[in-house]
Amino acid sequence: MALVNLKQLVSAAFHHGYAVGSFNVVNMETLQAILQVAEEHHSPVILSVAEAHFPFVDLEEFSPILLRAARKAKVPVALHLDHGQSLPAIVTALRNGFTSVMFDGSTLPLEENIAKTREITRMAHAVDVSVEAELGHVTGGEDDTSPGVADPSLFTDPQEAELFVAETEVDALAVAVGSVHGIYQGTPELDIERLAAIRDLTGVPLVLHGGSGLSNDDFRQAIAAGIAKINVYTDMSQAAMARIRTVDTLPQRLGFPEFMLLVREAIQEAVAEKMQIFGSVGQYN
Repeated sequence: MALVNLKQLVSAAFHHGYAVGSFNVVNMETLQAILQVAEEHHSPVILSVAEAHFPFVDLEEFSPILLRAARKAKVPVALHLDHGQSLPAIVTALRNGFTSVMFDGSTLPLEENIAKTREITRMAHAVDVSVEAELGHVTGGEDDTSPGVADPSLFTDPQEAELFVAETEVDALAVAVGSVHGIYQGTPELDIERLAAIRDLTGVPLVLHGGSGLSNDDFRQAIAAGIAKINVYTDMSQAAMARIRTVDTLPQRLGFPEFMLLVREAIQEAVAEKMQIFGSVGQYN
């Protein structure tokens, strides 16, 4: 199956009531783990590289590897720039074969977010690349280890979302409805009514960032209310770190390659669990 446009994946998910997982890639182990599970479970998948991870991932050096792996995969794969906040990062992704970019202007005033998103959408659509944007603001960061809570004052306004989508023509919209990036302090409560209102007013696939701490039922309700793409990183990272901490208890001594295999196995388990919950398993045969 060839590398595909993200719009193709999330539109199918949006109309058929499941979500596609967008899993952050930070090295070869994460790349191999994600694709192996996607193929075994016949699930479409999104490989994401976050601008926040550029210190660990040289996008120009790593892109040919990502592209080759995606093109060889037996399931549909989209290659996505996650939380692009700078024009150079977005241009680099476009020049290196990504099929989707996210522009995160969520901290900007509404008018400025619309204007910048609109220009990026025009540029990306000219080369058949999908665009995700964010309205409202999901707090926390990709590698934030300090627990956080959602701020209702930053939640996405449904009427603003309707205007935003109409003005920018984005293919997917990331919304703030009660989740946070990183670890959630306490028990998150998603505003499902708000989410459904955004779906009804915009008509575009919606994206959930910051799923850590959410229950299986939370995910299912969110998908029923319009979520078609769910970002996953913290759960993968925590699974890998938990497996690393077991190394000292193993009877055999491990070399570095064996050590990395343990990490890959932990990530595979986390990815497989999420694909089952999101309903993407078996969506491509």
